[in-house]
Amino acid sequence: MTETINPFDNNNSNNSGGSNTQPVNPFGGNKARPVIQPMPHANKWQSKPIASEAYAPQPVTPPPQPVNPPKHPVRNFLIVFISILILWAIIQIALIGFAQRRVCENGVDEYSQAKDSLQDLVDETEPLLDITTDDVLDEDKSIVNGFQTYYKQAQKALEQADVSQYSQWCNSLWFSNTQNSSTKISSSETELQIIYNKLDHASKWVKLASDEKELSDAKSALSSTVLSAQALSRNSSLSASVRTQLNRAVSMATSILDSGDVDEIKEARDQLDDIIETVNSSILSINQELLDIEAAVSAIASQSDANGDYTSSGLSVLHAANLQEVWGLERMRGACSITAEQASSWLAAFCSGTPGYIYISTTLPATTTHDAYFADAMRHEVAHYLIYRRCGTPEPASIGDQANAESTASSYAVLYLGANPNILNRAADSRYHMNQASDDAAARIHAGQCY
Repeated sequence: MTETINPFDNNNSNNSGGSNTQPVNPFGGNKARPVIQPMPHANKWQSKPIASEAYAPQPVTPPPQPVNPPKHPVRNFLIVFISILILWAIIQIALIGFAQRRVCENGVDEYSQAKDSLQDLVDETEPLLDITTDDVLDEDKSIVNGFQTYYKQAQKALEQADVSQYSQWCNSLWFSNTQNSSTKISSSETELQIIYNKLDHASKWVKLASDEKELSDAKSALSSTVLSAQALSRNSSLSASVRTQLNRAVSMATSILDSGDVDEIKEARDQLDDIIETVNSSILSINQELLDIEAAVSAIASQSDANGDYTSSGLSVLHAANLQEVWGLERMRGACSITAEQASSWLAAFCSGTPGYIYISTTLPATTTHDAYFADAMRHEVAHYLIYRRCGTPEPASIGDQANAESTASSYAVLYLGANPNILNRAADSRYHMNQASDDAAARIHAGQCY
């Protein structure tokens, strides 16, 4: 039977003879248990010698451990969640504030652009301030007043506009202030835009009203010029080429009256004015020429030569009027009609077909040229020529019913060519006799009144 040995009992030994007995290895085998010597510092942990029972099993006291707080997962979750929410809110506020500031700054840029646009419009429309109510039609006078009112509003708005102040508002540290600033800037920009639209609209209307008045005035001026040209074209002293040129210009100007182009109308009027001026200058020149002829003819005295002949004196009258004599009344046939009876009874004749010549009879008695009547008869023919030059016909309508072409020519010769009324009234044909009606008719023709 195997004996169980207490390894910690010093009394259990095969050799009871002393303290040198080797302890038995409790794990089997023949090896002796080494003797455990007390540690030199054993007295540090105990105040008395270790008894033999000290080798008995003792309860082991574990070292003190840190105490863990009780775990609360819900509370911890809430703390983390709230912290995240607060951080998220802070980030959102920062982002919204940044975005709102950008909106505010964009609003300032738009406000600045609106201000610049309004300033440009004010500068552009400033010349329109010269347009008064006299420069538009009566029904458009209120447009001028409205434009001037909107222009003053625009000037006042520009004076009050302060971009720098709005820029400072955008730099506010408070979100609410920045948001309010954006609202105010947007409102101010809208006001400037409204004023811009009103001024732009009014400026276009006042310009249109002024253009309409200018067009109306241009048409009225051209119409008046056309009427003047038409009256001038009836002046019988005009040559055929000048009259044709004038009539052509009148037709062209009349067609342009329907145009809506002010510049075209003004150009047409200028061209017509130039033609009228040229024609008037020509008329004045012609009139002066005729006045010079009248003076030259009046200066020729009706006197006979040594033989008592007035032929030389009569021809001098014709030459003073730049006319040439043609002997023989029948030679005017082809240019003007003349009967045989007229050819045998007339002393002289003027033919509008050959206005530069005076035809003289060669069939009358020789004593005809020995009478002062011959010289004044030449003045009578010169009068026919001058009446033709002034009116384009030897029988203008202005003669009237109380006189005739022959009596009017005699009056003209007496009034402006130095003829003797008593001598001319000796004519056998009473149609040549002068009276007040013929004198008045001659005066009208001399003044250029042919109709």
